[in-house]
Amino acid sequence: MKIDKVNSDFINNAYLSKQDDKTVAKKLGFTGNTPQAVLEKAINKKNTPILRGINRLRNNIGELQDICINATGTGLLAPIFIKYNPLSKTDEDTRTYSAWRQPVSAGLAILTQGLITIPVVQVIKNMANNGYLNEECNLTPFRDKTYIEKLIKKRHPNLNKKQLEKYVSEYLKSNNGDLQSTIASLKQDNTVYYTFRKILKGKTNNEDHQLSKRVKMDPQKYANLLNRTVDDMIKSEQVQLDRCEKEKYTKRLAQSEYYRTNSTEALDLLNDMKQKINSTENITEIKKQLKAKFKNLKSNKANPHLLSMIEETIALASAGKSDMLEKVNKMEVHVHKHMNKTPEEVVAAVKASLKERIDAHRGVIEFLNKVKDAIKDGKTVSQIEEMFTKEVEDYHQKAVRLNFKNKESRLKDKKFSHEVANKLKTLTQKHIDGVKRISTLVAALAVLPVSCYLLNWIYPRFMDAVFPNLSSKKHNNESKELVDNATKNSEVK
Repeated sequence: MKIDKVNSDFINNAYLSKQDDKTVAKKLGFTGNTPQAVLEKAINKKNTPILRGINRLRNNIGELQDICINATGTGLLAPIFIKYNPLSKTDEDTRTYSAWRQPVSAGLAILTQGLITIPVVQVIKNMANNGYLNEECNLTPFRDKTYIEKLIKKRHPNLNKKQLEKYVSEYLKSNNGDLQSTIASLKQDNTVYYTFRKILKGKTNNEDHQLSKRVKMDPQKYANLLNRTVDDMIKSEQVQLDRCEKEKYTKRLAQSEYYRTNSTEALDLLNDMKQKINSTENITEIKKQLKAKFKNLKSNKANPHLLSMIEETIALASAGKSDMLEKVNKMEVHVHKHMNKTPEEVVAAVKASLKERIDAHRGVIEFLNKVKDAIKDGKTVSQIEEMFTKEVEDYHQKAVRLNFKNKESRLKDKKFSHEVANKLKTLTQKHIDGVKRISTLVAALAVLPVSCYLLNWIYPRFMDAVFPNLSSKKHNNESKELVDNATKNSEVK
């Protein structure tokens, strides 16, 4: 759904303000959902406050914030090292005078760099969203949130802040960040459409036609995009396969061998954990008791596998008491499974437990290599998505026939058109970030002479005005040094 279509469904602002959020969303026709966004939000909620703060800073930091952070570090930390430098041979007043140069320099950096780099970055953003840049940096297939917000605000100036945020948020949800039109063109036309615009030197009779042009993505670049998408999927699957064959196998074998040789100790702990979990409905209290148990075992230098059993259970506290109990019960089943077995039987059991998953990863990699061959043969995105659908169905039938533990293919939730669209968006953003870095660097170097001149002009005047005694003493010390040096180097004839 394009923004023009969304705008055509827009309702009078006064009427919107009288309705609740659900009614407004329904009136605007927002029915989509974003599982990925919901998942990220849920995971972020489980993070510590510090990690949530870092994520918020990462997602909202801009050019001005970046400049301010760097300048603040320079202005606050550098003066401390200058003033309290134990290796310096200068007096304290001279060091203090020099230290104050850093905050002044930081303030000027915010002023001069902010005035140059922020407008430069804003121009690049606008050009990318409007189609003035080349294909690698063209955001017209998926304009960003800021651009959509400005466009909606421009067309509907009567929106208040809350209504604007709601409108933009629901629009992005229902359109997957405006990727829906790109996904549609991938499926229907097996391409991506770009809008290119140019600045006209003079007016023409048909200005709108001359100003913008809608073109298909370059065929070779399109083929490369499809291949890169599949390559990334293969790489991700290979990482999971390697983890199963190496890290997961080693860890599970060690844990299973511990269960075999220390089954009584493991079962005692599991029974104790079960009692603690069942003793109350308060998750906080359960965590507190398990942490106390962990601390006690650790202080007594208990086996790391025992400690791991407690840690894995505590990690599920946010999911609820039932999940914690399920985890304990599963570990108990594994203990009974491996007790009284020979080492060889444990190895065989561990390999068997991982075989299904390892085979699933290998099967996905094999299938994705077939997809690469299909791309080479000129298959369209829609035809490739049909291959995905068939692969998922075939795997399910096989899993039911062989009674696999997991009867759903790892490709079940994969839609090739979505994967391609997201890959293109990621690559485009990387190109734009590169252009921003180069442009801001050039801008910063261009303004550097001005910054240095202003610093040399402002700093002594600032010190004279704010710290006249310190400034005067510094000037006197410098004058005395010049006089002393001149006397030493002269001869009396």
